[in-house]
Amino acid sequence: MATLERNQFIAAVIFDLDGVITNTVYFHYLSWQRLADEEGIPFDRQIHDGGMLGLNREDALSYLLGDRQISVCHRQLLLDRKNNYYLELINELNNEHLLPGIGNLLKELHAANIRIALGSSSKNAELVLQRLGIEHFFDFIADGNSVPNLKPAPDVFLYAAASLGVPPSRCLVVEDAPAGVAAGLAAQMWVLGVGPYQRLVGSHLILPTLAEFGWHDLLAKLDCDRNSLKQPVSTESI
Repeated sequence: MATLERNQFIAAVIFDLDGVITNTVYFHYLSWQRLADEEGIPFDRQIHDGGMLGLNREDALSYLLGDRQISVCHRQLLLDRKNNYYLELINELNNEHLLPGIGNLLKELHAANIRIALGSSSKNAELVLQRLGIEHFFDFIADGNSVPNLKPAPDVFLYAAASLGVPPSRCLVVEDAPAGVAAGLAAQMWVLGVGPYQRLVGSHLILPTLAEFGWHDLLAKLDCDRNSLKQPVSTESI
């Protein structure tokens, strides 16, 4: 069998935002904590990371409220307050808040002519990329405003792939949350999980951080084990 070209089976990389590109996860936690305190709702980091991580704002609020019944108007007020708290916090974001390895990886992908997209449930994703100074690397941004069904549904990733003109089977999703991993697998894409192994089971490749890995390192790891991995679908040419 002929050796595959390195870029033959991955033509696009779709990044999650929170916890992958920058640590806005902590800003979300602080925003939810402030809201929960004001509403008298028990809340801590364990509740946030154990059930809300990776969810869109509406689903995260539902998780926070549990069985509490509130009006549609009250729900929207809570969502708006949480978002305002979050926007206050991200005003201080800049390029120094990129997570280790991301800046170099984006440059390497761009140089290798790999398409780059964002696939995030955040409705503030474009603003965050602008604050970080990396928006120009992205060929397309799919976020919480793009599709009706967010993670763990695969829609945001499929929308990004279709907009890039790349088949799902040739896309690599980079995720840090269970809902995102589930969405990437449901989209029949390759999934790179970044973070604790237990949280990312099911990913094709799991790394604790991207700090020590460039694009060719990641591609080699996927390509080396490709025959033993369950491929998303056939890797047809485009």
